[in-house]
Amino acid sequence: MQCRNKEGFSRLYFGEIIMARRIKEDPTIHRKRISEAAEKLFVSQGIEKTTVSKIAESAGYSKATIYVYFENKEDIISYLVLHSMELIKKEIISSTSDSLSNEDNFINICNSVLKYQKKYPMYFEFLQDTINVDFSESKYYQSEADAYKTGEEINTYLINLFKLKDDAFAKIFTLWASICGVIQMTDKKTEYIKKQTGLTEEAFIQKEFKQLYNLIKA
Repeated sequence: MQCRNKEGFSRLYFGEIIMARRIKEDPTIHRKRISEAAEKLFVSQGIEKTTVSKIAESAGYSKATIYVYFENKEDIISYLVLHSMELIKKEIISSTSDSLSNEDNFINICNSVLKYQKKYPMYFEFLQDTINVDFSESKYYQSEADAYKTGEEINTYLINLFKLKDDAFAKIFTLWASICGVIQMTDKKTEYIKKQTGLTEEAFIQKEFKQLYNLIKA
């Protein structure tokens, strides 16, 4: 006969309550909870050094439970990439309007991306990373397909916003590359910029955004 003390029964009962609650919760709640724990570890320890075991421990799940909601670490990353695309889409749409001039919309987009880079540096890196574009026969995660779709929605929105026609894809690609490039360079060379121009990082990058618009519109 197996005996448990009062503390043992309490722990067992508490564990059963937690499991019962998790079973009733929507799967998206668990995916969000797990991905948030993973994101914190990715930022503090790096993606390569973060294991599924560490993610499980941080999120308060068993490693086996993690695999109920995600196939592997790459699946979690793709989920975060999708989240990053949804955030930047929201930022861009909320900062632009057909009632504004092209220059104002462009500067607002630049500042939206800058704000995004400051608040979510890892997500900013995701924006410039390699993406999966083949969803016909090759194995892929649903989040990858959704992230690709969201990216295309952003590009379509920008094409319509600036009323681009000829070579629209190349122009949008140039826009993204230019904005991200200026933000990256300014972020890494703050002291050099201050020494050469006497300007703060904020003042210099706003000047760069205006110059960038003049170059792109030409």
